[in-house]
Amino acid sequence: MLAGNTQFILYWVNYESITTAQAYEFKKTLKDGNWSKEYICMVDGVFPDEEIECNEPIGTLVISMGIQCVRPDGKPARSRFKKLWSDGKRSVVSVNIYTGRTHQIRVHAQFLGYPIVGDRIYNSSVWGPSKGKGAEYEKPYEELCNDVREAHRGSNWHETVDPEYESRMERMAREELTPEPFDYGSQDRPSYDPICLNCNVVKKVPDDHFQLFLHCLKYSTEKWSYSTSMPEWAINSDVDSTGQNLLQT
Repeated sequence: MLAGNTQFILYWVNYESITTAQAYEFKKTLKDGNWSKEYICMVDGVFPDEEIECNEPIGTLVISMGIQCVRPDGKPARSRFKKLWSDGKRSVVSVNIYTGRTHQIRVHAQFLGYPIVGDRIYNSSVWGPSKGKGAEYEKPYEELCNDVREAHRGSNWHETVDPEYESRMERMAREELTPEPFDYGSQDRPSYDPICLNCNVVKKVPDDHFQLFLHCLKYSTEKWSYSTSMPEWAINSDVDSTGQNLLQT
């Protein structure tokens, strides 16, 4: 499962344009894990020069949110990481995955101690002082589950109701109101209604919470290959000595 803010390749198969045998082969190669999947990510820290393979099992931590963690009773997972370059503070890494666990790359990167830049879930101190490196959470799974769930509750983004909302409603209740004529189409409807409670509660999520430095680069089998271009933040020539411009793209 890909995270909603991961850049990815979309396959659209028109089964009317291929034979039954081709459709069967396509499904079978996917089910059998015969797809090669390559990703690019930017992580915190200077990643080692040597290639690193992570085989830590991954299991569910917070079922309601789909949040995972490395745990002994998890499902087998295999990822291979290779550094492409580093600016001394962060590293751009190529990742090949051989299983398809939910949030696999993000969890394995966290385990290795190089969490993905912009990952608000797995690159957080809520996982412990080392942010979950080596699965050293320093707390029981139940406590970790509660802490992570609390840190990402939707209500955390709810601001207080407009303080004038109740007084406005009371004033309108006392007055004799004349309904406005409903003579506009769906495209012209107002986006704000002064008597709607939901319109008067703001959910403010910062823009940077939608930016995860994880990019799906290439999917392939022995017979076909589909790829996309490298993201701007992963191109070495665009990096200055501080790497600041990477975070502004």
